[in-house]
Amino acid sequence: MMNGHFDTDNPDKVIHKGEYENSFDNMREIALAPNTHKFVLNFWTEDLKIELERIRTLDITDNLTKIKYVCNVRPYYYFQFSDPDGNIIEVTGKYTPKEGQFV
Repeated sequence: MMNGHFDTDNPDKVIHKGEYENSFDNMREIALAPNTHKFVLNFWTEDLKIELERIRTLDITDNLTKIKYVCNVRPYYYFQFSDPDGNIIEVTGKYTPKEGQFV
């Protein structure tokens, strides 16, 4: 479970890298919203870059992020998209970025 207040209240304990997307990354707004986007489906894949390209090719969402990085409890890479009902889906997995570069 995600605690949106933690990221906002403890910026010294959380490292984010990658492009900021307000609908996915505004933790304070998400935490204070009445009852939306508080549950995020999270999936793991063997190759994050291949899975991102697969989702792009399927053309199933208009709201797809690039690969991003976060480190709060443990570091990991991920991307997010929303389904037709507005639910957030996060995909994480094996990924080795080129130095200073994200997809």
